[in-house]
Amino acid sequence: MISIDTAHGMEYSMDDKDMYKDMVGIFVEQRDQNVADIKAAFESKDWDNYRIKVHGLKSNSRLVGGMDLGNLAEKCEHAARDKDETLIVSETPNLFELYNQTVEALKAIDFSSL
Repeated sequence: MISIDTAHGMEYSMDDKDMYKDMVGIFVEQRDQNVADIKAAFESKDWDNYRIKVHGLKSNSRLVGGMDLGNLAEKCEHAARDKDETLIVSETPNLFELYNQTVEALKAIDFSSL
């Protein structure tokens, strides 16, 4: 099970539970579109657009406390910047899997306990 750093997410939400819950909701809602965008850039080998898309995923993941996903997205971002196609090809499936796991973990957060 993936762990979510809710303290980190709350910090970015100014310790406002409702704001954090809203940020998590937006992150979850945007998954399908983000995956489609990253996948399209990946399949067309548009590494500049891929880099931009995974950069956004990195930042947004960290905002909600998805640190593992943020770290992997950063690795993919750097690979795209460096045009390291081998790393991109090997890590992108892992990125999508971790993205799904992170979304499921975020859905399970008990906001009342924060």
